[in-house]
Amino acid sequence: MAITISVQNVDASGIVTWVTGTVAFSGNYATGGDTLDWTTAIEQIGQSGQALDAASPPQQVMFDSQNGNAGYYVSVQGNALNNWKVKCFVGSGTEIGAGAYPSSVTTDVIAFQAQFLRLQ
Repeated sequence: MAITISVQNVDASGIVTWVTGTVAFSGNYATGGDTLDWTTAIEQIGQSGQALDAASPPQQVMFDSQNGNAGYYVSVQGNALNNWKVKCFVGSGTEIGAGAYPSSVTTDVIAFQAQFLRLQ
């Protein structure tokens, strides 16, 4: 059960910071969603020279398949940066079952877009 975050673009030109990148799933899926740790993304964003409010979670998050996978992905806000969840669904709207990720998920190119608050 692991989600790897790769930040690809940081846009801090406005009052919030928009971050885009990809996520990749490996290991096993747990019913109710796999754990997503945003602290990894915040570290990558900090390396780009942008200052975020590291105590604040993303304000908005979207995930989307970039290679036409019929499944979809939904974020579930946690009470800390390191305990968000991502739920994975097949095209019919059924959550994937607990166990090893199906190849439709592990081979998918999954883009994310997240909005973070900047330090003022």
